[in-house]
Amino acid sequence: MWLRKRVAFGVIYGLVLAAVTLAGIEVLASFYAPSWPARALRATGPVNPVSAAVEPFKDQPWLATPFNSWGMRDSERTVAKPANTFRAVFVGDSFVESPLTPLSLPAAVARRLPEGGRNVEAIDLGISATSPRSYYYRTRDVALKLSPDALLLFIYAGNDFVLADQGYSASSLPPLVDESPGSSLVGTLMPRTNWLAVNRLRLAESLMNKDPPPAEETVLYDAVHAPPAERLPRLVAHIKKYYFPQHSDAEIGEVLSRGGGRFWRELGSPEGEREFLLGWTLANLLSWETGTFGVAASVQDARRLTSDGEVQATLSWIAATDRLAREMGVPLRIFLAPVGTLDPDYVEFWKPWPRAYSFNYVGEDREIRLAAALGATGIRFVDLREDLAGIAGTYRKRDGHWTQKGEAIVADRVARELLLLMKQ
Repeated sequence: MWLRKRVAFGVIYGLVLAAVTLAGIEVLASFYAPSWPARALRATGPVNPVSAAVEPFKDQPWLATPFNSWGMRDSERTVAKPANTFRAVFVGDSFVESPLTPLSLPAAVARRLPEGGRNVEAIDLGISATSPRSYYYRTRDVALKLSPDALLLFIYAGNDFVLADQGYSASSLPPLVDESPGSSLVGTLMPRTNWLAVNRLRLAESLMNKDPPPAEETVLYDAVHAPPAERLPRLVAHIKKYYFPQHSDAEIGEVLSRGGGRFWRELGSPEGEREFLLGWTLANLLSWETGTFGVAASVQDARRLTSDGEVQATLSWIAATDRLAREMGVPLRIFLAPVGTLDPDYVEFWKPWPRAYSFNYVGEDREIRLAAALGATGIRFVDLREDLAGIAGTYRKRDGHWTQKGEAIVADRVARELLLLMKQ
């Protein structure tokens, strides 16, 4: 009897000690982690891909647009929905956040909605470099807690498809920590500790990539504005040092000099929109063009490089998000964002680099498959291909995002859909 009491006391004492220790860790983590919902949205502070502090870019004032206290490129919002307000929440990646255009997509849509009468909030929950898995947890743990009247989810055909074995599963064992705290064991019980662990261990999707070289924006800008004879050699030296030390100067220079050096020369649109030379775009270009892996020669040829498994896995996260919305009685609209193959100017620009351009064939094939799969589910979706097809100047040539013209076309389409939802 005495031994049993001692063992029971030891177990209870151990559990109490563990609980107190974990509670103490959570309290300490609260000094570093942001408040909710910021900690459920980003594992690190938001950063513009191009800094307005760099002297050459000071004519682009929107690059200095501050993020709100939630870490979103948006106005300040309240968790509680204001009275007499229709609240639409946008979820997606950089095509929603739109860091390189004056307006985020939600802000562009809001400008197209009629004024007067019922107020409309277009809340931006777009976070660059995230995926449908993140969209699901962002919807469940944040968007649906904001009392939305409509949810708008954007899927980009270029990089939003997940691997065949990474689809949604309600029975899968949750990870210990995760960028989406509600999906992890620690995040469920200790959300601040989860945020701190993900932040310090760089476990977020947007943190997985290698840190850019120091002052890269300035270095690249100075290189392309140096005396003509120095421009290509300076770019080659930078790329070789930080990205491709295994390649010769001649190999790198040959890729960058194609098309008269159009990839790195100053680019602008008839509307005066500037494009930026970013390190990751150069790295992607060299990676594809110097690679030996198989690439697609057309959309039809891309079928051999894609699989129904990827489409079904991606669809599983969309369907899971749709179920969440239905359970809460919130209408959900899926918007499929196509790759740049619809823009004749974009297609012409990429002709010197067929291997790198082949990425677009794969994206187009996946989107066609996903649209067909969605059509068989009854989930309401809008394929933006129908609005963008054949219109020149809708995609930024280097990074493949929508230009201001492309964003305006998309915003018109989204606003029309939102107005229909408001009438229901």
